[in-house]
Amino acid sequence: MLLYGRMVIVMAIGLYSSRIVLQSLGVEDYGIYNLVGGLVVFFAVINGAMLSSTQRYINYGMGNTDKGGLPEIFNTARIIHALLAVIIVCAAESVGLWLLTHKLQIPPDKAGAAMFVFQISIATVVIQVVTIPYNAVLVAHERMSVFAVISIIQAALTLAAAFALNLMDSHRLWLYAILMCIVQMVVALFYFFYCRSHFSETRIKTRLSKALFKEMSVFAGWCMVGCTAGILFTQGLNILLGIFFLPYVNAARGIAVIIQNAISQIFNNVQTAVVPQLLQSYARRDYTYFNSLVFKSSKYFSLLLLIVAIPFFIRAPYIIQLWLGEEPEYTVIFTRILLGVALIEAISAPLMRASEATGDIRKYHLVVGGILLTIVPIAYVVLKLGGQPQSVFYVYLVVSCVALAGRLIILQQKINLPVGSYLVQVLMRIGMVLAVAYPLCRIISDYLSFNFLGLVIFCVITTAIIGFAIVVFGMTSNERSYLIAKLHSVFIK
Repeated sequence: MLLYGRMVIVMAIGLYSSRIVLQSLGVEDYGIYNLVGGLVVFFAVINGAMLSSTQRYINYGMGNTDKGGLPEIFNTARIIHALLAVIIVCAAESVGLWLLTHKLQIPPDKAGAAMFVFQISIATVVIQVVTIPYNAVLVAHERMSVFAVISIIQAALTLAAAFALNLMDSHRLWLYAILMCIVQMVVALFYFFYCRSHFSETRIKTRLSKALFKEMSVFAGWCMVGCTAGILFTQGLNILLGIFFLPYVNAARGIAVIIQNAISQIFNNVQTAVVPQLLQSYARRDYTYFNSLVFKSSKYFSLLLLIVAIPFFIRAPYIIQLWLGEEPEYTVIFTRILLGVALIEAISAPLMRASEATGDIRKYHLVVGGILLTIVPIAYVVLKLGGQPQSVFYVYLVVSCVALAGRLIILQQKINLPVGSYLVQVLMRIGMVLAVAYPLCRIISDYLSFNFLGLVIFCVITTAIIGFAIVVFGMTSNERSYLIAKLHSVFIK
C-alpha cells in the first residue's frame, strides 16, 4: 500500500513535470535531450546487469539464517560498481561520442547543447551506478516506507527542476541537464546516509573476496545478455529513430515511454515488494510458496495494469492533448503500442525474477536475450524498406510475445514450471478479462463526450467494468472467497 501511494504521487508529479519540461524546452530540444540522454543510458547496460546481480545476492543472503556474509556481499558489490562506473565512462566517451558526432541527426545549431547534455548525462549515470548497492540493501530489508519517501522526494525535486527552467530565457536545455544531475546526486546522498545509519553491513569493512567477486561477476555477465537486449530494444530503437528521422519523432517516443513507464509502475511497485520474498523463499527452499508467488504475480501484475491501460488506450488522444496541450506527431500511436508491450512485460517480470532466484541464468539469458536482440536489426531492415516510425514498435511488440514463449519453455526445463497450468491459470484468465472488458469500455466511450467531465465518468465506469471482469473471470473461487471475506471484515470494522 505504501508503494501504491508512492506510485500515485510519483506518477502525478512525473506527468505534470513532463508537461512543463516539454513546454519550456520545445519539441526539438526535448527530443534532443531524450536522444542524447538515451545514448548514454545505452552504455550503462552493465549497470542494469549488476542491479540484478546485487539484488539477488543480498536477498539470498537475507534468506539464509547465517547473515554473516552480508558485509562481504555488500562491499564486493560496491567495488564492482565503482569499476563499472569507470568502464561506462570509457565506453561513452569513445563509441558514444562517435555516434553523437557522426551518426545522429542533430541540427548544427544544437550541436553544442547536445554535447553538453551528453557529458552531464554521463555524470548522472555514474551517480546512479554507485548508488545501486545501497538501493539493493534498502529493498532487501523491505523498508518500503523509506523507499517510497525517497522516490517522492526525487519526483518533487524533478518538478522543481522543471519549474526552474522558466527562470532562463535561453540555454534551458543546458540548465535542465545540470538540474537532473543534481537531483540524482541528492537522491544518492539520501540512500547513502540512511543505509549507513541503519544497516550494519554497509559500515563493516571487509577484504575483497575473490571467489565472491568472480561468482557475482559471472552472474552479472549472463544478466548482461538480457540487459543488453533491454537497452537495445529501448535506447537502440531510440537511436534508430534518431538516424532515420528528425528529433520530433524522438520527442514523441520520449513522451510515449514516459506514459509506458508511469503505467508500468503499477506492477513495478508490487514487484519491489514481491522480489525479496521470491528470492528469500527460494533460498529457504520453500518451493510451494515460491511457485505460488510466480503464478499470482504474473496474473495480478497484469490485471492491475489493465485497470489503467484499457481506459488510457481508448482515450489516449484526448488524455495526451489534455496533458501536453499539443503533442508531437506519432505520440498517440507510439503510446498505444507501448501499452501492449507493458502488458507483456507485466506478465514476464516474475518469470525473469524466478530464473534469477535459481542463480543458474546462463540458458535463460542466452535464449531470451537472443530473441530480444533481434528487435533492432529487424526494425532497421523495416525502416530501410521504407517503414514508418511506428513500425519499429510493432516489431518490439511481436518479438516481446515470442520472448514470453521462450521464457516459459526455459523455466519449464529449469524449475519444472507447469506451463499448462500457467497458460490456464494466468494467460487464459488475463485474456478473458481483456476480451470482456475492452469491448464494453469501447462501447461506453462512444456514448460519452470527449471533455474532462466525460473522461472522469468514463474512468469511473471502466474501472467498475474491469474490476467486475477481474473478480468474475480473473480470480479463482478461493481468491474470490478471500476477497469477499476481507471486504466483509473491513465493512464490519
